[in-house]
Amino acid sequence: MKPSIYNFIWPTDVSDKVILFNSLTTSLAEVKNTHIDLLNLQQFDYDTLPADTKQFIDGLKQGGYVLDDAVDELKILKFAYNSSKYNRMGLRLTIAPTLRCNFACNYCYEQSEENQGKRDGQNAFMPENVQQELLKYIELAAKTVNFVFITWYGGEPLLDKEIIFDLTQKIIAITEENKIGYSAGMITNGYLLTKDPDVVQKLKDSRIETFQITLDGPPAVHNSRRMLKGDGGPTFDRVLEGIKLLTANELEVSLRVNVDRSNMDGALKLLDILEENNLKDIAIHLGHVSADTAGCKSIESSCATMEEFTVLNQTFHETLRQRDFKIGQMPYYPRIAYACGANRMNAFVLDPDGDMYKCWSEIGDKPVRIGNIMDLKQRGKNERMHEIRWLTWEPFEYADCVECKMLPICMGGCGYRAMFVNKDWPDCAEWKYSLEHYVRARFNQEKEIISHGDVPFATNQPNL
Repeated sequence: MKPSIYNFIWPTDVSDKVILFNSLTTSLAEVKNTHIDLLNLQQFDYDTLPADTKQFIDGLKQGGYVLDDAVDELKILKFAYNSSKYNRMGLRLTIAPTLRCNFACNYCYEQSEENQGKRDGQNAFMPENVQQELLKYIELAAKTVNFVFITWYGGEPLLDKEIIFDLTQKIIAITEENKIGYSAGMITNGYLLTKDPDVVQKLKDSRIETFQITLDGPPAVHNSRRMLKGDGGPTFDRVLEGIKLLTANELEVSLRVNVDRSNMDGALKLLDILEENNLKDIAIHLGHVSADTAGCKSIESSCATMEEFTVLNQTFHETLRQRDFKIGQMPYYPRIAYACGANRMNAFVLDPDGDMYKCWSEIGDKPVRIGNIMDLKQRGKNERMHEIRWLTWEPFEYADCVECKMLPICMGGCGYRAMFVNKDWPDCAEWKYSLEHYVRARFNQEKEIISHGDVPFATNQPNL
């Protein structure tokens, strides 16, 4: 037998016990360190071990901490990664009915002169012929997939809400006719949710059940970063009312707080406002503002490093827990990372012209489209090769990733950053700087539960 290559061993406050975490199984256990030296060996003979040591190893095997010699963990990881990446059983479409927006966020790549110039000659809103071809595409795909998932995107998608409502009903009809699953979400700034008294009910009728909305801090901070286009007017109060309206209608809101060095302090102050408005049950997460595209270079100097962001995120998660926000009741914990939608088969981003892309960061950038839905059979070699580049990107091509014990929960980070921002070098995720912190937080909570006599200590792994 042999130890897993993805084991982490950390000391506890008790001298004769250690914490074990495995990044491939995400198992967590507290064990006595009597036989822990076996995990530092390349290999050992199970049959020659004393009975008490065998019992110890049998327990470790349940959590994936030790393995039979024949097991190749890297191949298992590659298989799991590629199984999800090349799975054609679902169709995932991110649809932008418009790239126009009513906001002028100071860190948005859409606002740059370069990207505004790229909009010249493009459709402001998705025309009827593109909509019809999109429906034909979904109708054909529905014969071979078992679910369709739509993300409405932009620009601000609610600037063209009637197209969304009309297309949705037709897409739902296609999925029902073919007896396949359907679900949808939306990324919106939330400002228009309260303009029309019927819009939230129509969104609910359209089975758009999840919404990502951004508040960048308390009103003064948010309004200085996410202002109305034209007059630069405030947006915070309207967005907050939109969030409350969605939750009142039992729709799921994921609140994103984009942070850089200029507003890092405001992220925690926002929690006071959420609590005052009875919004402690919504999901909240921090977004790391980064200057990935050419249009974002103007804000590059204010972007926090990943180390700086990690420190803030640790404090943020701990504050959520202490203040009993729903998302913080269970400490943040790693899970196996799978391929991003941009790297998967049957996953596309569609702009109002019908041009298709693999990644949200590329939408509207015509030279990197992978084809147009109006005539996919006639797409050129460059378009096809750009798609293939996305589909074949994987962290296993980087020696540093292959040798890294965090690979199962990181998988090379963002493919766009690796390929185009870092010039073919992986983008290490936050786990590089915070894994032990978050695992210890879960460990301490599990120990606290045990001390109250509620359940035995176990996170994917029995207590040893």
